[in-house]
Amino acid sequence: MRAMLIASLVACCGDSGAQQRPAQPNILVLLADDLGWGDVGFHHATLPTPQLDRLAKEGVELQRFYAYPVCSPTRAGLLTGQMPRRFGIADVVGPQQNLPAGIATLPRTLQAAGYQTSLVGKWHLGQSVVPQQCGFDHFYGFLGPQIDYFKHTNQRDAIDWQRDGKTLNETGYSTYLFADEAIRQLKQRDAKRPFFIEVAFNAVHVPRSAPPELLAKYKSLGEAAAIYAAVTEAMDSSIGRILATLDEEGLRANTLVLFFSDNGAAGRDGGSNAPLRGGKATVFDGGIHMPCLMRWPGHLTPGSASLQPMAVHDVFPTLAAAAGAPVTDPTKLDGKNLWPALSEGRVIDRGAFVIAAIDLALFDGEWKLIETAAGQRSLYQIVKDPRETTDLLASQSDVAERLGAKLTEVKKGLPAVSTRPRPRPGGAGGPGGAGGPAGAGPGRARPGATGPGSGPQN
Repeated sequence: MRAMLIASLVACCGDSGAQQRPAQPNILVLLADDLGWGDVGFHHATLPTPQLDRLAKEGVELQRFYAYPVCSPTRAGLLTGQMPRRFGIADVVGPQQNLPAGIATLPRTLQAAGYQTSLVGKWHLGQSVVPQQCGFDHFYGFLGPQIDYFKHTNQRDAIDWQRDGKTLNETGYSTYLFADEAIRQLKQRDAKRPFFIEVAFNAVHVPRSAPPELLAKYKSLGEAAAIYAAVTEAMDSSIGRILATLDEEGLRANTLVLFFSDNGAAGRDGGSNAPLRGGKATVFDGGIHMPCLMRWPGHLTPGSASLQPMAVHDVFPTLAAAAGAPVTDPTKLDGKNLWPALSEGRVIDRGAFVIAAIDLALFDGEWKLIETAAGQRSLYQIVKDPRETTDLLASQSDVAERLGAKLTEVKKGLPAVSTRPRPRPGGAGGPGGAGGPAGAGPGRARPGATGPGSGPQN
């Protein structure tokens, strides 16, 4: 009897630290803007990213993670677990577009499970439906596609900077301010509840600018390269500050950290997707195959790499599963729960999935089928040919027919979207980087062109 009493006391009181930690993991999502596959040190980039490299050593690299070719669809897919084309978002959102009000979202699902939720940084999912209407308790940042890093003004030179709906006129470098805000929230959180914080940097998006001391550090590279390197370092060091705060607050062990970029580098003004073909605004891998890292000590193998195919719309059900947060109706999601595969270090058959921008890319195991807005198709054995050098549409007709039938079936549930002029195939990134050996580079649209896609560079 006495032994049983002691055991009960130990179970209830023996580990006060464990009692203070939420039973569910905290979740921190770090989102870069326009950072290419070849722009991170752990992919042997020439630009140093020591904090991201450290995160790669401490967690798992998701080597087959796919997002959308421009930012709005990626952000919508992350939050909703659906192909955003289902509700009309296939490109950057226009003035009259918004994420649908009332739609199920990852932050709303986590809210219902007791999480405190916050978005710090870029929204770009509409002006009239704002983050607080989509499950975020707090929002600090900007609503539109881009801002001046120091003045916090948009393309019309108007202030686009707020906290919870109230416009702020404050000074400071946006990347640093976002890190400051995330750190403030970590230190002032309700320690009795888990948190979900998304930090969506505007780095390395245009119009790029950086603190003078960082520009001076890279001046030997030339003006454009120096700015790109400085903006990248500022983001990397800010990520390091946020991760260091997790350690200082004793949160590392019970915080799942996810980092990825929203789309590939544009290439025309800095950035690299090497050795992948294409870049931002294309459905070649340089536009949609993203650097991605995940860390949760004790649950994910440090320094490992996962070949599990994963789309950005898989993040919602995967993180919800890791958090033990019930998804109200998972049948409405296009995303799959891949937490068992990631946590067990194995690859499962995720099934075919589609990155449904204006152009489409269907992935099924080792294969990738592209269909342009004009209906032109190409087929790549993407695992063996990651640079997409050889179109196998004619020589692998059986595979092309099988994947084509799957894509046709998926398209039946997708509304039509308006098209815009596109760069020609090969122009928006020939093999080897963000720009190709022929044709127009990303963003240099030619009227009537129909190659795998671009859209506005936002």
